[in-house]
Amino acid sequence: MMYKDLMNSDYTIKNGRLINNAPPLEMGISKAARLRRDVRRSRKIAKIADGIEMAEMRKNIKNMF
Repeated sequence: MMYKDLMNSDYTIKNGRLINNAPPLEMGISKAARLRRDVRRSRKIAKIADGIEMAEMRKNIKNMF
């Protein structure tokens, strides 16, 4: 591999060693499972945040009277 090719690739040279900076490979089914898990997690977080917001609003309304 020529040095010119290294400039346009995911490799770098550090202390005389060739370092692979390419992202890890991920198969389609693994990627789909990870994305599904991420969507579920974000939905749970959104529900918790909404619940906290509603509780704060109720607390503010009770303090008004």
